[in-house]
Amino acid sequence: MSAASDITAKPIVVKVGGGALKGGALEDLPEILESGTRVVIMHGGGPSLTRMLDALEIPTKFHQGLRVTDERTLEVAEMVFAGSVNKALVRDLRSLGVPAAGISGTDGPTLLVEPIPGLGRVGSVERVDLQLIRAMWDGGFVPAVAPLGIGPEGAYNVNADMAAGAIATQLGAGHLFLLTDVDGLLDGGETVTALAPGESEGYVESGLAAGGMIPKLRAASQAARAGVEARIVNGNREGTLREALAGENIGTLISEGAVA
Repeated sequence: MSAASDITAKPIVVKVGGGALKGGALEDLPEILESGTRVVIMHGGGPSLTRMLDALEIPTKFHQGLRVTDERTLEVAEMVFAGSVNKALVRDLRSLGVPAAGISGTDGPTLLVEPIPGLGRVGSVERVDLQLIRAMWDGGFVPAVAPLGIGPEGAYNVNADMAAGAIATQLGAGHLFLLTDVDGLLDGGETVTALAPGESEGYVESGLAAGGMIPKLRAASQAARAGVEARIVNGNREGTLREALAGENIGTLISEGAVA
């Protein structure tokens, strides 16, 4: 794979949903790894958690794209995110030829968080400890990280997009890819090709960005302010990551100095 610039020699962080996207962007990872690029995969799993909560008759409530998490919800979240979702993703990645190994942000610990007021056991990442991630790289593994962190009262639910942004920032990553099921941030059905970090909140306030797109924009903006090229891209299409790393205009780029 030819790189558009030396930025691709830096690590990349890829945030995916709760399962591998066969036939999609994750198919690009073996070629990316062959180039020597180090990769961290951050995953979510919200739909799987919601299904389990529904089965247990535990109500689900969101605020600006973040799940309100009480003690019962946290217990189920840890079981789903660090258990079934993480291990299924690792198996699927390995079937693609990616030497993945699963951890959660509580391991190490890797993600250290502060509680977000009013959301219960939901944490905002205050610090990322890279020791475990680097040890996994040294051992030849690609870390697949579940969205949990350690805070004042133990484990906390962490939004996976925001966690990915924090990891990318701490790593000084070249790229952050936030994979979703649309072509990026949409305005009137058209993809917003680029925006500066300071423009993100305008889309939130106008309602053009809603639900899960809100933390994606905020995570991308956080990383972009630290010099990371952040993109919200369609994870259902093979070639997405390769093309973006090669300099093609894919998805919605959030970057300092970005021009649509």
